[in-house]
Amino acid sequence: MIPALTPDVKRRVYWTVAILASVAIAVGATIYSLTHGVYEVFPFLYFLPIILFVYMNPKRGVLFTLAISSIFLVLIYYFGNFNSVLIAVSTAWFVIFVTIGVVTSSFAEGLRDEEKKYRGIFEHSQAGIFTFDLINLHIREINGKCAQMLKYDREELIDMELSGILMESVDRNVFLKNIRDHQQTGDVELLFHTKDSGVRQFLVSASLTASNLVICSAIDITERKLAEQVIAKAREDLEQRVKERTEELMRANEILKSEIYERKRFESAIQLANRKLNTLSSITRHDILNQITAIVMYLSLAEESSSDPGVIEQLHKIEQITQLIQKQIRFTRDYQTIGESTPHWQNVGITVDNAKVGLDLSGITVEKNLGNLEIFADYLLEKVFFNMMDNSVRHGEKVTTIRFTYRETGAGVTIIAEDDGIGIPEGVKERIFKREYYRNTGYGLFLAEEILSITGITISENGEPGKGARFEIHAPKGTYRFEDPDARV
Repeated sequence: MIPALTPDVKRRVYWTVAILASVAIAVGATIYSLTHGVYEVFPFLYFLPIILFVYMNPKRGVLFTLAISSIFLVLIYYFGNFNSVLIAVSTAWFVIFVTIGVVTSSFAEGLRDEEKKYRGIFEHSQAGIFTFDLINLHIREINGKCAQMLKYDREELIDMELSGILMESVDRNVFLKNIRDHQQTGDVELLFHTKDSGVRQFLVSASLTASNLVICSAIDITERKLAEQVIAKAREDLEQRVKERTEELMRANEILKSEIYERKRFESAIQLANRKLNTLSSITRHDILNQITAIVMYLSLAEESSSDPGVIEQLHKIEQITQLIQKQIRFTRDYQTIGESTPHWQNVGITVDNAKVGLDLSGITVEKNLGNLEIFADYLLEKVFFNMMDNSVRHGEKVTTIRFTYRETGAGVTIIAEDDGIGIPEGVKERIFKREYYRNTGYGLFLAEEILSITGITISENGEPGKGARFEIHAPKGTYRFEDPDARV
């Protein structure tokens, strides 16, 4: 069984037969003309085999032209009886043939290179490319990529009707109408059949040539469209969840508003009750202090009217106890106001200046190097510095200087208050901040610690006995700031 010839082999056979036939006709016509006395028509017949051969094989076109021109010249010499005029004309025709062969070979080779270049682009493009006839809508050419996307062999698609792969739809009709009306289209989304009865979505752009051939470029966007659908569904679900969550938050917000309103009412009631209690406490404390003042006065009169040493001593002890009760009641006045007002930012240097106004600092210098340091503390912060300086004045004995500085670390800032007095004995360093410990100043340092603790600030005493007291106030991050960064010295 003889195997079927491939299209390429068939094409070569047809062209070879055509070239040989044209050569035979040209040579035969030349011999016949020369032998019958005709010398003017036959040279034109050589253009056909030259052009056919050059188109078929441009690289060997010049050699073929030389060969067939030489044959023509030999025939003239042999059958022309060495006619000088005929030889001269035929020589001119020889030059014309060679010139035509060189020019057409060069031009054909350039065309062949361009054809190879565009054929390479056509075959190796990552986009699917196909062409179809706009008159009968038959596919003319298709590249391997497009055939692969449609799951066909290329040969199966050649000359297939366009409807065999392009689904009937409104978009398809609009696509063809745009090509007929405008000779080109932008990107159009079209649905295609695949060989396995699947459906793929392509993004197609097309342009129309002068010969009614439509050149189309196609990109498979099926996965992208599926992803867009998944994303759109996810977006809808997310929007629905956000909507539901927003509604939940709005309901929670309404409940919270109601709770805040109730809390504010409760706080207002508590504040009113506190004001009434504070007023009552203030009146009661004032009345008790008045009565204590009267007791002290009567004790003094009793001491003056008595001559019994034992009675006088007892009366003196009663007076001391009464004065202690007086101090304790006055302390409750100060302690009652702690936390009563909202804490706020306070400049430490200015607070120190305000605190020393009520102290007798004769012979004592107060130094401060605090820059623009501010701390967030209760409004009674001034009493903290007053009590520290008062402690130095009352118990330092030989104090000449009280110094305020600060040190910033990664954990916060430490405000240091130190003097050059006798210091605080080791055994009482921890007890000076307890309510049970007091000397002449009452509950001053206990009160200072309570004031600072409201905003998380701590105080400790780290001085060396005999060299002076050293109080350290530690403000953690978030409870201090510098109003002007350039003031950090």
